[in-house]
Amino acid sequence: MLDTKLQKKIEESLQEINFPVAITDIPTIPPSMCRKLVRTDNGQPLGLIKSRYKPINHMDAFGGALKSMAEGGLDLSEADISVKSYEFGAMAKMEVIMPNLTETIGTHEHQLKYIARNSYNGLWKFQSFFGWLNTVCFNTQVSGQQLAYSSSKHTHLFDIDASNKKIYTAVEAVKGEAQSYKDWWYTKVEDDQVADMFQKTICKKKPSNIAKYISEDTELNKKRLSQLMDLYTKEKVQIHGSGDYTSNPSKVQGSLWCAFQASTYWSTHVEKTMSKKEYKAHIIQRDRQECVRKMLNSASWKSLETGFVPDQVVA
Repeated sequence: MLDTKLQKKIEESLQEINFPVAITDIPTIPPSMCRKLVRTDNGQPLGLIKSRYKPINHMDAFGGALKSMAEGGLDLSEADISVKSYEFGAMAKMEVIMPNLTETIGTHEHQLKYIARNSYNGLWKFQSFFGWLNTVCFNTQVSGQQLAYSSSKHTHLFDIDASNKKIYTAVEAVKGEAQSYKDWWYTKVEDDQVADMFQKTICKKKPSNIAKYISEDTELNKKRLSQLMDLYTKEKVQIHGSGDYTSNPSKVQGSLWCAFQASTYWSTHVEKTMSKKEYKAHIIQRDRQECVRKMLNSASWKSLETGFVPDQVVA
C-alpha cells in the first residue's frame, strides 16, 4: 500500500490524463473492420482502432508504473513527476526524475530518470525505459540495456500490470549501465571513427521506394551527420579541451562519452535541431531516442568500446 502523501502526489501529477474513454461504433462501417475511441468527458475523438486493438488507459499505464516503483523500493518522495498530453489526450508522456538516486560520471552528476509513453491513436506503442538525466546539460541519456526498456503493442495479449512489475529489474539494469558510461569517458576515439559509426547507425535512414523521396532521405542523412559531428566537436572541446571553441578542435582527443553526449543532446533538445519539414517535437523526440537506443546496441558502437583505457584521462 502507498502512503497517503505519495498517493496524493501521484494523483495530482496524473490529473491531466485522468479522463474516461470508450469504444464506439462508426455508422456505415462494420465493427469488425474499425471502431472509434472517444473521450466520454467531452466527446473528443482520439483515434480509429481495429478489432485486435486493446486500449491501455493512461492512468493504468502511468499510475501502475509509479505504484510498482514505490512498491519495489524506489523512494519517490522527492521525485519530480511530470505528465504531458498531446493530440487532445490521444498521446501522453510521463517523465519521473529521481534526484535522490545519482551517479557521477566524469565531472557531471546524473539523476535516475524514467520515461513512459502511451497512446490511444496507435501512433505510439506503450513504451517505458530508464535512463539518466545529465544535470549539467539536461540531456536524457537513453539506456541500451534491454532489461531497462519495454515496448508493447496494444493488443489483447498485452498485460500492463505484468509489464510494470518488471520495473525494479529494469532499475538494477540501468544502475549497472552507469559503469559503462564511466568507461566511455576514458575510451579514446578519433573523429573519423565517430563519423563512420554515426553513418552506420543514426544516419542510415533507408531511401524510400518512391523515387522522389530518395534525394530527401539522402539529404536527411547528410544533415543528421553534420549536426551530430558539430555537437560531438563541441562536446570534446568542452569536456576534454580548454573549452575554447576558436581553437583547433581537431587537435583535441575525443572520447566515446562525447559521441554519446552528442547523440543524446540531438535526441533530447529536438526543437533546436529540427528541420522546417519536421513538426510535432514529441513524435520526433521519441523517434530519435529510439535511434540512439539502437545505436548503443549496434556492432559499430560495440567496436568503439574496445578503446577503453582504465585509469587514464583522455587529454
